[in-house]
Amino acid sequence: MDSMKNYFRLLAEDKQNDPTSGVLLAFLSLAAWGYGLGVRTFRWLYEKKVLPRKRLSYPVISVGNLTWGGTGKTPFVEYLARKIGMHRRVPLVLTRGYSHDEALELQNHLPTAVIGVGKDRAKVAKRVQEEKKHVDIAILDDGLQHQVLQRDIDIVVVNSLNPFGNGKLIPRGVLREPLTVLKRAAIIVLTHVNLVSSEELTKLKEKITTLAPQAKMIETLMEVLFLYRAKTKVRTAVEKMAGRRVATFAAVGTPRSFQLVLQRFQLKTVRNFEFLDHHEYAKEELLKIKEVARSAGAEEIITTEKDFYRSRELITETLNPLVLAARLRVVSGEEILTDRLFRLLGVRN
Repeated sequence: MDSMKNYFRLLAEDKQNDPTSGVLLAFLSLAAWGYGLGVRTFRWLYEKKVLPRKRLSYPVISVGNLTWGGTGKTPFVEYLARKIGMHRRVPLVLTRGYSHDEALELQNHLPTAVIGVGKDRAKVAKRVQEEKKHVDIAILDDGLQHQVLQRDIDIVVVNSLNPFGNGKLIPRGVLREPLTVLKRAAIIVLTHVNLVSSEELTKLKEKITTLAPQAKMIETLMEVLFLYRAKTKVRTAVEKMAGRRVATFAAVGTPRSFQLVLQRFQLKTVRNFEFLDHHEYAKEELLKIKEVARSAGAEEIITTEKDFYRSRELITETLNPLVLAARLRVVSGEEILTDRLFRLLGVRN
């Protein structure tokens, strides 16, 4: 199943070239046209109030993305919730919960926030209210495509490493919405800005300015905190690992960013195992990773925190790897976000 999914992912990224790809691409283009028609119609029905939106009793911040795959949206949601907590306000993070790893990661990193998981975010918010939990503001995770809830601000997260793929809608490309949707964003968050050249970043910002002249831009990167042992939680400075031979495995949306981070700290990756985003590991797969890593002369096995939370007990028992802990940091434009938050929360600057 994973090999089939990977094949179609490569087709969508224009990286698959074989005798049957031409026919499949034509079919995918037709499917993308139908998908686009459905997306536009669905959004139009809500914008024209044919279908009603639901309003919560507190402000709602929507955080979403345009593309299929990792953009750094969850780390930004975590950053935003932490920032709200710093002002002694309680955020409710409403997440669909495509995979339990993201919800577990949020719960672990945000002990003072309320985490609500479920496809029907309005119903989840109502349940939180019935449980008498105090909430000051809601963060609608993956909210760009969620039309049911009224929001006070739309924030769109864009991965600087692969902003819009080939510019086509899924399944022909990686876009979940047409690029014109960016016009609805008040703030656009650029992630992984340290992993692209200044020229690439400038071109991306110019393109976004053309597509969404009204939006303010914020630049962010993933700041590596430390490595920790899965079983004991003992921390190790990443700098101390320079020159070490390591094997890595990850099932994240942008595995390239994981590898680039390790390269920056001069770790030598002798074997790298990549799986599709949200992949559920089987014990046999982890044992294979262990065997191949040993044969390749790897001194350590490293994975991401997101992967660790997805299969914590199994990964600890089978591999006991080092886990890379990282946190999103805003490097430009933080005052833009602070100003909007202050207004929504009624905080005096």
